[in-house]
Amino acid sequence: FSLLIHLPESLFALQSEHSNARTGLLSPLSFLHQVWLRPATSAAMANVSGDGVVAPGISALRSLVDASSVAVLASTHVEPADTMREERARATINSDALAVYMNGGQAKLDRKRELAKFLATTPWGDKRRRYFLSRTEEYQQALQAALGIWDLMGEHNLSLTDGMLMRSLVNFPGGLELHIGMWIPALMGQADEQQQQKWLPPSQRLELIGTYAQTELGHGTFVRGLETTATYDVDRQQFVIHSPTLSSTKWWPGGMGKTATHVVAMARLFIKGKDYGPHAFIVPIRSLETHEPLPGIIAGDIGPKFGYNGVDNGYLRFSYVCIPRENMLMRFAKVTPEGKYIPPPPQNSKASFSTMIYVRATIVEDAGEYLARAVTIATRYTAVRRQTAATPGALETQVLDYQNVAGELLPLVAAAYALKFMGQGAMADYRTFEDNRDRGDFSTLPELHATLSGLKALCTWITCEGIEKCRLACGGHGYSLLSGLPTLYASYVQNATWEGDNAVLCLQTARFLVKALLAAGKGGAPRASAAYLANAAAEARQSCSVSSASQWRDHDVQLAALRHRASRLVAEGAQTLAAANGGKPAFDGDAWNGCLMDMVRLAKAHAYLVLQHTFVTHVRDLQAKGMLPTSTAGALADLCSLFGLRTIDSQMGDFLEDGYLSRRQAQMVREAQAGLLRDIRPNAVALVDGFGFEDYLLHSALGRRDGDVYRALLEMAQDSPLNSSGPGPAWEGILEPRLNPHSKSRVSSAAGARLANDRPTQAKL
Repeated sequence: FSLLIHLPESLFALQSEHSNARTGLLSPLSFLHQVWLRPATSAAMANVSGDGVVAPGISALRSLVDASSVAVLASTHVEPADTMREERARATINSDALAVYMNGGQAKLDRKRELAKFLATTPWGDKRRRYFLSRTEEYQQALQAALGIWDLMGEHNLSLTDGMLMRSLVNFPGGLELHIGMWIPALMGQADEQQQQKWLPPSQRLELIGTYAQTELGHGTFVRGLETTATYDVDRQQFVIHSPTLSSTKWWPGGMGKTATHVVAMARLFIKGKDYGPHAFIVPIRSLETHEPLPGIIAGDIGPKFGYNGVDNGYLRFSYVCIPRENMLMRFAKVTPEGKYIPPPPQNSKASFSTMIYVRATIVEDAGEYLARAVTIATRYTAVRRQTAATPGALETQVLDYQNVAGELLPLVAAAYALKFMGQGAMADYRTFEDNRDRGDFSTLPELHATLSGLKALCTWITCEGIEKCRLACGGHGYSLLSGLPTLYASYVQNATWEGDNAVLCLQTARFLVKALLAAGKGGAPRASAAYLANAAAEARQSCSVSSASQWRDHDVQLAALRHRASRLVAEGAQTLAAANGGKPAFDGDAWNGCLMDMVRLAKAHAYLVLQHTFVTHVRDLQAKGMLPTSTAGALADLCSLFGLRTIDSQMGDFLEDGYLSRRQAQMVREAQAGLLRDIRPNAVALVDGFGFEDYLLHSALGRRDGDVYRALLEMAQDSPLNSSGPGPAWEGILEPRLNPHSKSRVSSAAGARLANDRPTQAKL
């Protein structure tokens, strides 16, 4: 490659003459071999290097490169694309049928492919420069993409499903995220009929842009502690919205920085000096004519973040901003013109939290999607990447064939499917609640809230850790943005914090579970996901009966172990709480605070049980109904077993602590996992193909479906702005004076002068 530096640039243009129909480009070895052996032209006979040394021409270079060296390299070189074809040929499952199933049918899968192909041709859907954008460009282009999708939907009368699918494919979060994800759902869930008629139509036509402003500088998950106030003015029948402290500044809402014109603001309602707690209010914050902040409004962008920088997360302060009484969302709680507060009925007193519950359900749903993207990239890349030959002259080993790599990635493939099915279940549960809510039935709200809180925490933890494991599995190339993994991680990891800090959400789940256990002890019947607590005492006394590694593949055996663990930890948590408070469990104060680690632990145990139970139920259902070919359904059953066993193995201390498992049974867990890894490995690529992701969506050099990863890296790197000129942007005024001090270039002198003028006065050392 050092010799290549001296080749005339025209040689690289020759590559196009040797392209083939499949890729348009030759393999690197084939290209070099053909160029080396091509008769030299007079223009390519010599080249003068920068130091005046005459480099040899083509014919001379050819004499330096023994044809046998090319042959030697060719004997151990395998094109990644060829390896990928071999991977798919060895699979025993039908990945096409799996992709159809996972995408909801052939028509939906075809539609996704059709839209991906179309979006790549639009100016705002072209992703080639995506990894090279500045913060301002990222914000602007993300907004252009969102508006482009919105306009397409209107121009072609596309469905909401098409719109959501295009947003997913473009995968460019921007200023409309919370308008779509929280503003409109808040109106639909908390506004009364008259308010919906007023606000929804202009929101859907983008005549105004909204966001949801709850989090403050000083308060996040603790909603009751919010400091923004909404004081009712009886005489004028209006609310006065105010930020009385620095910490009451609204902070983080997406789109609030520079995009939104309105917010749903959560503020503490005060009527005649009485605090009625947080309620939701519609507040205009920017002029629809000039987009300038309205009087009394201070708003702006909070600055660059770890990721997600196409979204203008913002800050917002209110200075005695007046809004009409009708701007309080009054589907449930109400304030009359006279200032009388009408609370929601006791059975739906927490109905205002339905928006947050919906968002948490979508977060659970998205967890599987993002982990599936990451593990698709990592599995495809490690399947074609080769590292180290076992013997001289042998082919190097595929990285995915190393057990430790398969042991990291294949359980993540299993986890992605588990989360995918859990997301479907979570949204189905929310839809059921929504139907019940519309009939005035809120009986399922407490259990749904507790379950989704725990699942939101667990699923996002799994995905955050999983994406990073995928990046690490890809070695050095995984560190490149061109792999798609760093951006995926940086954009996703905020899910562990927003819409409720994960640890705090676990505490909400734990509180519900302990109360359910105590109620069961008095004859109550725990609901749905907590039903196992009715037999918690008996469950806690159980021990494992497994006598062989093969028995650990049984889903019922795994569920029994996870149910035992959850039952025991909830029971012990209740006992610990009671002991800390003189015999009676307390859910606040020092006694509660002294047990928080145990509470998080038991909540995670419950969430793992729910996750595995959902996976098992889904696999059994599709097997019973013949939704997939037998071998394909069997592969999913193996993934289900692998996920359950990895969960048990990762929490092995809990099972050994109380003697549920013996030392030998614990060893069998690892033996069973090793066997599953061997069985699943031939189908690894086919299983990630089963997610049905388009290259356009993944936008990853390493995750290309055809496996041609090295060509993709080189091609994508050409779009770097640093490659727009030969010398590069640091030559003038920076490198040239150092490397070529005798240059008297007026251009470089002028550039140096500009740099000197920009520097601050340097202190003496």
